[in-house]
Amino acid sequence: MAETGTAIGVAQLRPAECPLPADLRSAISPSMQALGTIMPVLGAHPQAGASGVALALADMAVTAGLRVRLLDCADPGRSGLAGVCQIEGRSVSGGEHRAAIRCATRNLPQGVLPVRRLVGTGAPMPVSLVPGPEAWAATDPEPSDITVVDLGWDIWQLMQPSARIGPLTWCRLPLAPTWPVFVVRGTAASAALAEGILARYALGVRHLGLAALRGLAVVGGESWPVQAQAVMGGLLRQASAMGEFVPLDAEVIRSGWGTAPVPAAVLRAVAALLSRIDGHVAQAVDARKPAARRRRFGRS
Repeated sequence: MAETGTAIGVAQLRPAECPLPADLRSAISPSMQALGTIMPVLGAHPQAGASGVALALADMAVTAGLRVRLLDCADPGRSGLAGVCQIEGRSVSGGEHRAAIRCATRNLPQGVLPVRRLVGTGAPMPVSLVPGPEAWAATDPEPSDITVVDLGWDIWQLMQPSARIGPLTWCRLPLAPTWPVFVVRGTAASAALAEGILARYALGVRHLGLAALRGLAVVGGESWPVQAQAVMGGLLRQASAMGEFVPLDAEVIRSGWGTAPVPAAVLRAVAALLSRIDGHVAQAVDARKPAARRRRFGRS
C-alpha cells in the first residue's frame, strides 16, 4: 500500500507537498470504520515501555467491558508482546509484498482480547513489509470501541528524511478519532532522548498531518527525579501536563509480559489515559477501573 512508503523530509515540506495517499483520502471501508477510536502507542526510544503500556491500555479496556483489539506492528523477532496470548490462530495475508498477520487471542477474566501481530520469517524484517491499516482492519470484521496499536519501531528512524513512515501511518488516518500516546521512562537519559522525538513529531503534525499527541505515559516511579527535570526540554515539560506515571511491576521486570493479566496498579495508571476519551469510553473506564489499595497500619 502506498501509505507506508510516504517519505519524511519535514524540514523542507509544506502541507500541500505531502498529500495523503489516494486510498486514505477515499471513503473509509467498513472494516476501517469498525476500528473505533485508534490509540497508537509510540516510545521515545527502544525499551521505553511502549509495548507494556499498549498491553495495559487494551487489558483495561477489556476490564471496562469495551470492545477492543490490540495490534502489534513490531518485527516479530523484537516484539515485547510475543508471549501474551494463550491461543495462536491462523495467519492471513497482509497484502502484496507485505508480511502476513497472525490472529491470536488473549483470554482475560473479564473477556477476550483479539491480538494481531506480524508473522516472522526468521530474518530481520524491514519496515516496508509492515502492512497498511486496511490489511490489519480486515482481519477482524467485528466493530471495536478502541483499537490499540503498538507501533513497535524506533520512531527516530521512521522520521528521518526520506524514510518510510511505516506504522506511523496509524497517526494520520483521515476521519478516524486518533489518540496517540507517547511513552518515556522516568529517567534523565530517557527524558533527554524524548525531546528530539517530540520535536520531530511536532514537525510531522504540522507538515504531514500526524495527529497531535493526546497522552504521555511515564514508566517507572511516581514523579520526575531531579536529574530528569534538569535535562527536560520544553516539549516534554509541556507534554507532562497530560502525563500519567505507570509503575514497573517486579514480576514483569523479571519475566516480561506473559499471559497473566496486567497488574492492577498498572491498570489504574493507564485508566486515566483512557478516561480522557470522550463519551461512553470514559464512562465505562471510570466505572470499572481498579480501586486503589489502602494502606493498613499496625495496631499500637
